[in-house]
Amino acid sequence: MVHIVLGSDLAPERAADPALAHLLSQGRGSLAFLLGNAACRLRLLGGGIHWDRVLLAFDGEQAVGFAAFKHGRRGPFGLHWRPFLREFGVLSGAVRFVGFCLSELREWRYPFLLYGLRVDKAARNHGVGSALVQACCAHAASLGFAHIELEVPLDNPRARRLYLHNGFALRRKRWVPFPPVRGMWRVLP
Repeated sequence: MVHIVLGSDLAPERAADPALAHLLSQGRGSLAFLLGNAACRLRLLGGGIHWDRVLLAFDGEQAVGFAAFKHGRRGPFGLHWRPFLREFGVLSGAVRFVGFCLSELREWRYPFLLYGLRVDKAARNHGVGSALVQACCAHAASLGFAHIELEVPLDNPRARRLYLHNGFALRRKRWVPFPPVRGMWRVLP
């Protein structure tokens, strides 16, 4: 049986587990052209996680997925330039950091954004994704938000089906082709 925990409610020694930071930092794979491979993303993002913006799914003691969200102009990752400069050098690091900031800041227009969801392959098709989506919706409602929004990549029909199955509706197509995503939203009770 899966249980969902807000990251900030974890015991301090549990939140310090590098495997959790690794799991969460893998959720930005679509920005690999800016953030590099999986190990690089962990070095760039793993030390600046805002655990109060993450719901974690556990099967026993094993973390099997997460849902990250943004509200109040704050998401699951802190925007820190130093790791980018250490990783890529001054010029390339600065350019990549600015690109990452622009990708993060464009999402500020959403009152509450389901920023990312990831479930380990072995745990898929067992209701973990739906449990995370429902927990995220419940969390947003408990904070007083009237609706929740997300952006789903156009090349991910599986994710789109998950969100449709959990009460989200497609938004009108955007006139801007980049990033290649489709907006979805759900009114909260």
